[in-house]
Amino acid sequence: MKASVNVTGAASIVQTSDGALTVIVPLSISRRAGRRRYGQATNSDAASSALQLTSLQRALAKGVRWRSMLERGEMSSMKEIAETESTDNSYVGRIINLTLLAPEIVAGILDDTIPDVQIDRLGISPPLLWSDQRRLVGLTNHP
Repeated sequence: MKASVNVTGAASIVQTSDGALTVIVPLSISRRAGRRRYGQATNSDAASSALQLTSLQRALAKGVRWRSMLERGEMSSMKEIAETESTDNSYVGRIINLTLLAPEIVAGILDDTIPDVQIDRLGISPPLLWSDQRRLVGLTNHP
């Protein structure tokens, strides 16, 4: 995957006392899903910021939407959601399981501070206890 580089401000040239020139180009650098990304995160419209979500963030959002559809009665079962979304009902179950994670894990997913965690690792039979879930993703310093 090739990284794209976006300049976040105006470039400037500084001449040092020994006559050398230094070109300063402001860039924003961030990590997303364990990969470095170069680009500008501010001044983005909603469509482009949606494209910058990690797969885990998109899955969590989808799980919250599907769970609320079940709770409101818009859909009667995960099988019905799967048919509507043209996907497998076991996939729907795994994604809905993401909504049962500990609040610290959900916050870490949304903040993108929990790197390199696979959706299946969290979605297939997650531990019932939040402390066990935190251990699973490496957040062992929490009570």
